[in-house]
Amino acid sequence: MHIQSLGYKTNLIFNNYDGSVTENKRYITIKTRNNPNFFWGNLLLYKQPPKHGDLQLWKSDFKKEFTNPKIFHMTFAWDCPDGNLGDHSEFIADGFELDKSVVLTSQSVSKPPKFNSQVSIQPLKSDDDFEKIISTQTSCGNKEILSEKSWESFYRAQMLQYKKMINDGLGHWFGAYLNNELVGGLGLFFENNIGRFQQVCTAPSYQGQGACRSLVYLASQYAFQNMNVDTLVMVADQEYHAAKIYESVGFIPTQKQAGVCWWDKSKTN
Repeated sequence: MHIQSLGYKTNLIFNNYDGSVTENKRYITIKTRNNPNFFWGNLLLYKQPPKHGDLQLWKSDFKKEFTNPKIFHMTFAWDCPDGNLGDHSEFIADGFELDKSVVLTSQSVSKPPKFNSQVSIQPLKSDDDFEKIISTQTSCGNKEILSEKSWESFYRAQMLQYKKMINDGLGHWFGAYLNNELVGGLGLFFENNIGRFQQVCTAPSYQGQGACRSLVYLASQYAFQNMNVDTLVMVADQEYHAAKIYESVGFIPTQKQAGVCWWDKSKTN
């Protein structure tokens, strides 16, 4: 199958490992086996952007493809690397939320402004450090979207998959250390010389000290030198400051991507 959107294409590194990817005439069904309510890991990727009248058809498609009764979300994306939003007004009126992201890529990195030379990184090994990262991720989760309990459940399920991939030699989870304290982390996994970042986070009490940009810079250096990759891919919220942090390291906005998501908020408390 041919996918133009680099962000969605590199997502398949994870779905092909622990899930499934199937194609039909109008869309691609993408599933994550161990985390069925991972909103952006269980979705339909359409070959064209939405047009007026697609709402009920797309909802019917989702219900046909996702039959697990525990699933309480619907996510639709479309393969338009120029960020074409189509006519998504019906979806918004029906309670869906629009997600707009920028896809950034890099073939080399440079030391960013506000680089913190006290930050060091290393691939995580101990269960204690993985637990600390899950705790940090949970503390950074947007509580307007999910409750703290739901975020912890989500990150814990995701980390199980990531640890399996690490054990199979498909990537690393890097921890950022400042004064011997684990203050943040990110995942970096690869396939066919392309590396894809996952879940960059810094503990709230250490934000604003250059830890995030230093972590991204050092992990990128490690990847180019040790992981046989020539391109790194990062996806960030188009309206969030993190994209500027990645650009300061040398990542370049390359594509845009969009999708819509609905979830039953009564089940995320």
